[in-house]
Amino acid sequence: MEDLLLSVIGSPPGTRQAPVSSASYQLLRLQASTAEELIQILLKRLRTSSEGGATDICMLLLNVCTSGDVSPDTAESLVEQLVKFVLAHLDWSSTVLWSSALFHFFCTDEVTVSIFAEYDVQKAAVEGLRRYRDQTLTAASCAALLSHFNFYPIEDGITQLAKCLEALKANTIVCSTATRSLAEFTSYFTDGTDRFRAACEEFVAADGPKTLEGVIRNHHTHEDIQVCCARIVANITSCIDSPLSDGSSTVYSYLQEALVRFPSNEMLLSHVLRALGNVPDAVGDVAIIAEVLKRKTKSTVTERVIQQAIRCLSSVAMHVKDRKQQIHQTGCVPLVLEAMKAFSKGNVSIQEEGCNLLSYLSFDSEVITHTITQQGGIQLVLQAMATFPKAQNLLTAACAALSGLTFNNSVGQKIVLESDGVAAIIKAMKEGDKARLQENGCLAIGTMCWNTDLKAEVVRLDGITVIMKALEEHYTSSGLVKNACRALAQIAFNCERYRDDMSTLGVIPLIIRAMAHHPHHDRAQMHGCVALSYLSWTNDNNASLIAEHDGYSVIVDAMRNHPHNHEVQEHACRALANISTVTLPNSMVALEQIVAAMRRHERVPEVQEEACRAIVTLSLVAAVNKDKLGDLNAGERVVAAMQNFPKVHLVQQEACNALAHLAYEHASLNRAITGLNGVALLLTAMKLHPQSAKVQLNACGGLSALAFDNPTAQRQIFEQGGVEHVIKAMKNFERLRMLELGCSVLGTLAWNADIKEKVAILAVPEILRAMKAYEDNALLQKSTCRAVSQFAFNSESNRKLLTEVGAIPLIVRAMRVHYQTEKLVVHALKALTYLCWENAVVAQAITDEHIDDVLATIQREYQNDERVFNEAAHLHRILNRKAGSSPSPSSKSPGKGNMQASPPAASPLPMNQAGSPTSVRKGAGEFLVPPSPPQQDKDELFRLYRAPIDTQSQRLSRGGGGNGLSSGTSPTTANPPHSSSHFSVTHASASQQQRGGAGGSGKHNNNSNNHAGNNRQYQEQPQQRKRSPPAVNHPAQQQQQQPQQQRPAAPAPSAAAPTGSKAFFVDELENAIVRQQQQQQQQQHSHHKQNDQHHHQAHTSSSSVPLPKSKRGGGGGAVGNNNNNHHGGQQQQHNKGGQQYGAQQQQQQYQNQGNRQSQNQQQQQQQPAARRDGQQYRGGNNNTTNLQSVGGGRIHIDPAIASASLA
Repeated sequence: MEDLLLSVIGSPPGTRQAPVSSASYQLLRLQASTAEELIQILLKRLRTSSEGGATDICMLLLNVCTSGDVSPDTAESLVEQLVKFVLAHLDWSSTVLWSSALFHFFCTDEVTVSIFAEYDVQKAAVEGLRRYRDQTLTAASCAALLSHFNFYPIEDGITQLAKCLEALKANTIVCSTATRSLAEFTSYFTDGTDRFRAACEEFVAADGPKTLEGVIRNHHTHEDIQVCCARIVANITSCIDSPLSDGSSTVYSYLQEALVRFPSNEMLLSHVLRALGNVPDAVGDVAIIAEVLKRKTKSTVTERVIQQAIRCLSSVAMHVKDRKQQIHQTGCVPLVLEAMKAFSKGNVSIQEEGCNLLSYLSFDSEVITHTITQQGGIQLVLQAMATFPKAQNLLTAACAALSGLTFNNSVGQKIVLESDGVAAIIKAMKEGDKARLQENGCLAIGTMCWNTDLKAEVVRLDGITVIMKALEEHYTSSGLVKNACRALAQIAFNCERYRDDMSTLGVIPLIIRAMAHHPHHDRAQMHGCVALSYLSWTNDNNASLIAEHDGYSVIVDAMRNHPHNHEVQEHACRALANISTVTLPNSMVALEQIVAAMRRHERVPEVQEEACRAIVTLSLVAAVNKDKLGDLNAGERVVAAMQNFPKVHLVQQEACNALAHLAYEHASLNRAITGLNGVALLLTAMKLHPQSAKVQLNACGGLSALAFDNPTAQRQIFEQGGVEHVIKAMKNFERLRMLELGCSVLGTLAWNADIKEKVAILAVPEILRAMKAYEDNALLQKSTCRAVSQFAFNSESNRKLLTEVGAIPLIVRAMRVHYQTEKLVVHALKALTYLCWENAVVAQAITDEHIDDVLATIQREYQNDERVFNEAAHLHRILNRKAGSSPSPSSKSPGKGNMQASPPAASPLPMNQAGSPTSVRKGAGEFLVPPSPPQQDKDELFRLYRAPIDTQSQRLSRGGGGNGLSSGTSPTTANPPHSSSHFSVTHASASQQQRGGAGGSGKHNNNSNNHAGNNRQYQEQPQQRKRSPPAVNHPAQQQQQQPQQQRPAAPAPSAAAPTGSKAFFVDELENAIVRQQQQQQQQQHSHHKQNDQHHHQAHTSSSSVPLPKSKRGGGGGAVGNNNNNHHGGQQQQHNKGGQQYGAQQQQQQYQNQGNRQSQNQQQQQQQPAARRDGQQYRGGNNNTTNLQSVGGGRIHIDPAIASASLA
């Protein structure tokens, strides 16, 4: 009977057995002829039987039922009565043993099992395992019975099976039945997914994996046990983490040995390969799998093994990347392609797994991609898509394979284009509804769009709309958001037309919504930022749309949520750099994240590059942003980027640009960057990247910005060879913007009197060369004329140099050709004015260039523009005096003394009182006013940053884009202001300092004292710094320009005193000061008499006393043209008390002369004139002599008192 028991529990349910002819069985057969009658007799006996009798009855029932015919109804009735008896007598082990075998025999179908489950048959099996796990046959019988109830509650049946297995792991019978039962309970079924996972977890909790390892080891030669154990391992590793998830477990070495030991067992091969696929790092040698493929593709073996083998290779290729080459070297690729070709029509699973493997192998491996392409892998993938158009899992894998096979593979891209591969992908996306299919479709499109032809094909086939539809319907999928944004970014990359089309279709709001839905998914945020950055690249409309839909905040949130992800930081910074239409609060928050990104990722060059671009943009949004950048120490971060990546030209390019914008017109940042060796870094960048036009361009912009109003930076530029570097850049890159910025740097250096003449020797020839080479470009001509005017101003040596090298014809031609360019005309007029000042020969040279015609044209063109009109008029008068019949500065007119004038700035008269340039008069005398330095142009502000021609192709591998200054988009450093700026710092030339300065300064150290004073205001009032407006000559405009408090007057930057001009001894002047103070009250009562005396003395004084050179204070307008002795109504300052003189006196003088002006004009005349190159000139034609007192203060002498004292 034991043999019958073993045969029953070892066979499938319902297997007929031969009857065991025992004595009891023979006696029973005599009592009834049919099996059903025998069953009824035995059941009657069972009710009153003892333990031994019950055992015999159960044995006879098993013998009768397995050898005879029993109807289902009879079987159900038997089981129902028997299970009640067993549950009532669980202490009778033999009854449990034989009844369990009988129950197992009747579990032939699911319906029967479900009925038995209602009778609690499984409970009897579990209790049998619990009570008799040490009894071999009972444990085996209960385990066999329990295997049928994997869809029904079995309490702790899995635990009892595991314990039974542990207790009897050396017994083959128990291990066979128990592992079979566990394999059923841990298998995945669609109708019992929850129970499947729970069974696996319970088995692991019962320390089942350790027990299983011992069973596999003990029964490594038992094929059925190996199959069941492999199935259990595959089941558990497919759903939960456990000790079996460790690839180093010895379980897998035993299973791989089983592959070799039982090569013909399909179930074993399938389960082992599935287990290895779940734990790919457990694969010891890929050659084992290759051998399986070789054998199975040459035999009639089932396709399931091939599928599992390919799946295992896919898993290894995906998770163990260093094994990809081993897969390729062992010849698996041709075997897989052969299998796909062999089952191309009938097995969708093999096609799906094959596509998965090809996608993983081709990713990031050009060699394998080339092999697959050469052996027809792309065509097989497209064929599978055409053969199974409704199989979405296959289509999903195929799209991924096409993405990998076309990445950086021109041959594969061509095959896809010729085989209508784009159409196949878009068709699959249109007809499929699974998010995963849409995700991989976007992945393939994004990869193919690196090829311009494939990108055009995607757009032609309405691929943008397909991607947008996928993003709209599946935006909750982070993977789809990632790949959709990537695809849209690649379509937008480097194509303005596509960007406009995408914006029109409404793609920007979709991207922003998708990013907002996945704030903590780094890849979705990264690709979203990439898409927004490309869409807004050189596209202000798209940038505005991003800001309108709160995209700016989403980008900043991406930086905040992923501070340690350098890719998110990089692309977010690029997106922010493209958006200038941002509110001030948002820009402030963005600046904090940008600077923090530079600090966290100081060793990532891409982050530094894009952060510098973003700083440039935000520095232009609002002036307070520069203050914020200063508080955040942004200058230090930019400098650190340049120091850390000296040879990365993109970092240097953008960092130079950032320094230029930070330093421009911000005193504290300018000083900070200068103190951080900003000049040296800019020059180093130019030296290390001589072939990078944008580095040279941006570095020149930075030098120009640092040199602006910064003598320290000016000196550093000169001493460190900056002039030579700038000139070299101008020669190597004769681009208009490069030449313009180069002239700006060189011209700015001319403000430093200590170096301007040394700079001129090198710079002037290069400036004029550029001027001659691009005569038709108004912008460059303006820059060169401005530079010329800066060099010519207050330097006789430079004037001579400019005249000798031919500056005059070039300037006149620029005026003649570009007379409609206002700022060019102004700079050209000033340049000519400075060149011809006090030099009749130069004036004649200018006249010989037919300047009269040019000036007449300018007069007609700018008759309503006071500034230009007055400059032209002033130059015309000077030329008439120098080159015409008017006397020279040193000559004498009969009865009028010396005729001397200072280089003019503009007419002192309002336009409604001024005539033509040749006849600007007031009363009987012409007005000539002191010189002013070259003007600062409003258009020299740093223009809003615009991206240049796309340079992202330099970094296609990371989807980046370079940037830098380019023509028409980059900032230009303007000249220092000439009027009331608190930050203008100028110097007289070295020769002037030796001879005591200019403009009547008494001692040669006046310039240094004023320089120090300027520096103090530079430090104390940075917040008041503003760009000075252009020189205005209209009285109403002059009145508006005057500051409330006047600074102490600085020395006048004019030419040396001409021969024959009046000079004053210091002691005489001091006496004049005393007399002037004593006469203040007298002047208020007797101003008529004093005015007459003043005019008489001024007109009759014809002698001058020469001064020794050591005491000579210069001339430059202190005395001279007697026609200019009308007091201009300007306030005079004493540096100690701030006392004001002459306002009432001048009003009375005008009354005596019959030229009473309106109250508005009187108030205007009482205001001090704008500071010009460090000196406050007295307005109009008033001549005031400035001396430095013994105590270091500045004393202003009324010309009338001074003239009287000399007389």
